[in-house]
Amino acid sequence: MASYGTRTKTYQGKGARLNETGKFEGDFKIYPNGTAPFLKERSELFDKLYAAQEERLAALPKDPITIELPDGTKKEGHKFETTPLDIALGISKGLANSVVAAKVLYTEPVDSMDQVVAADDESDVGSEAGDDDDEEDHQVNTVKAWQKETVWDLSRPLEGSCKLELLKFDTPEGRDTFWHSSAHILGEALEKEYGCHLTIGPPLENGFYYDGYYGNLKLGSGDYDKIEKRIASIVKEDQEFQRLVVT
Repeated sequence: MASYGTRTKTYQGKGARLNETGKFEGDFKIYPNGTAPFLKERSELFDKLYAAQEERLAALPKDPITIELPDGTKKEGHKFETTPLDIALGISKGLANSVVAAKVLYTEPVDSMDQVVAADDESDVGSEAGDDDDEEDHQVNTVKAWQKETVWDLSRPLEGSCKLELLKFDTPEGRDTFWHSSAHILGEALEKEYGCHLTIGPPLENGFYYDGYYGNLKLGSGDYDKIEKRIASIVKEDQEFQRLVVT
C-alpha cells in the first residue's frame, strides 16, 4: 500500500503498478489489437454496473416537466426520459446533427445533483464531527447545487423542469465537450494498439491529449500513422458514449 497525504492506493500482484512516489513501475507487456486482459475485465464490470443503473432509472417516476429554450419557447417532456437530443430533434434534424452538448439550469430541485456535490465537496474536510456551523454551511451548499448552470450530455435524460441551451462546437463548452470525448477515443486507441495503462487525458484550450504508462516503450512520430488508423477504426464503429455514475 502506498500513501499520498490523506489518500491511499492499494495494489497487489505483478506487472505495472504504482510505487511509493505515485509513479508507475514494473514490467510492461504490449497487447496488440485490444487483447490486454484488463480491457475485458473492465468492460464486463462496466456492463454490469451500467445495466443496474439503467434498471434504477427506468423505475423512477416520469413526471411531466417544462423545458424553456433561450428564445422563450417552452417544450414539454418527462423526467428521466426526455433528453436534450430529443428536444433538438424536435426542432430539426440539422440542429440535432450540429449540437455536441447542452447547458441546463434547473428551475426545481434535482436530488441527484445535490448528491454529486455532497460527494465531491471537500470544504469541510478536516472539520470536527458534530460541528453545527460546518453542517449548516454544507446543507446550504448542497441545496443550491441544482441552481447552477451545468453542462449536460445530449443523451442524458433531464431530471426536472429547466432552462435548456443547446451547444455547438463554436461555444467554449461545446469545444470542451467535443475534445473531452475525442480524448476518450484517443485513449481507447492507445489501449488497443499498445495495451498501455492510461493515466490522465483532459481536454485543453486548443485540443486534447492522453498520457499513459508504456514501460520502456517510447512513442514517436513513427507511431502517429498507426494511432490515427486505430482512431479512424474506432470512429467508424460509431460507438455510443455511455454515462455511468458510481460512488
